[in-house]
This record gives sequence, C-alpha cells and structure tokens, in this order.
Amino acid sequence: MNNTEKKGVSSKLAVMRQFTEDGYYVYNETNNTGPVDFVAINSDSGKVRLIEVKTMSFRRRGPQKNVMINRSLSPVQKSLGVEMVYFNLETGECKWKKL
Repeated sequence: MNNTEKKGVSSKLAVMRQFTEDGYYVYNETNNTGPVDFVAINSDSGKVRLIEVKTMSFRRRGPQKNVMINRSLSPVQKSLGVEMVYFNLETGECKWKKL
C-alpha cells in the first residue's frame, strides 16, 4: 500500500469512527469499487447517509498556497445524493462539502 492509499484509509476510518460515536450504524464498502466509501444509518431516525471521504490536501505554492484542494463528486454520486466529507489527518477536523 502506498502513502496516498494509507492516508485515504486512515481518513476513512477516522470519519467512520466519528459517525459511530455520533450514534450511526456504519457499513463499510470493502471492495473499493462502489460510488461510496461507507453507508451510515442514524440509529434514532433511520436516516441513511451515503458518504465519500477525501483526505484534505492543500496547494503547496502559487497565489493559492495553503488553500484546500476541492474534489468533485461523479455524476453517479451526485444522482445518489452522496455526501463528501474531507478529513484533515493533522488536526482531526472533518469538513462537509456543501452540495
């Protein structure tokens, strides 16, 4: 597993843990072939959330140095209502991308 993959797995596990701590049932997509990283179901309301996790990365140079790089959902993800969550490995911060 390369460094980029390790960061991605670490971010995904951290966000899954956060959802679990917030009272969600969490179901992991293990084949890494689907349009979501995991499914979270609120244990109280039953609301289902489809989650895609991205590790926060920042521009290293130029006029936008230190600005977070935004990623895009695929057309399939958009049609399914997938939520993108960015995770900062250094600070532990989660940031939801507004759709």
